[in-house]
Amino acid sequence: MIKVCMFDMGGVLVRNFMVAPKLLAFLGRKESSFSKISPIVNNALTSHSEGIISEDEFWEVYERETESTVVNHEGSLLGKFFEPTLDQPTLKVLSELKQNGYRVICGTNVNDAHFTMHHRLHQYDIFDHVYASHRMHISKPKGSFFQTIIKEEHLLPNEVFFTDDMQQNVLSAQEQGLKAYLYTDATQLRLQLKNLELLA
Repeated sequence: MIKVCMFDMGGVLVRNFMVAPKLLAFLGRKESSFSKISPIVNNALTSHSEGIISEDEFWEVYERETESTVVNHEGSLLGKFFEPTLDQPTLKVLSELKQNGYRVICGTNVNDAHFTMHHRLHQYDIFDHVYASHRMHISKPKGSFFQTIIKEEHLLPNEVFFTDDMQQNVLSAQEQGLKAYLYTDATQLRLQLKNLELLA
């Protein structure tokens, strides 16, 4: 029996969350994502999202790998173009789950700058708890990400519903025993939850 419903953040509850295209253009790059620059840069970004290295340390790796100098800036450069907006139809589904008595949590890969912005915009308010990669020091799709949350919630894997817009994260969750589904939109999400008898 499902006791807790867990949701990804970017691409599920929020839109307009991708900063790489604008940020890299701002830095004079032609790539649309950090992964296209080099595996080392991409791994450093993952390490930052796991709270293992600071943002300054990430940019040091970036400068070394790209043989370039990052422009002077105030505050977080990774947060410069971060302007997330809530998907209202999905938010309504989460609200209905809470009205039905289900605990609703977030399992998200996020860095400190974006985490702070979500809080400032009250975009985490719907959740009973937020499990953030930079505080857990582990990120999706690693199986231990889900194992840690299950342990913290004192649940069995099959007592958790999970949805994410990235297939690799869904598959990892399924491998850990969660009832995991790929998110496409609020309409499909509602159907999935109705099939599990979590919504009427």
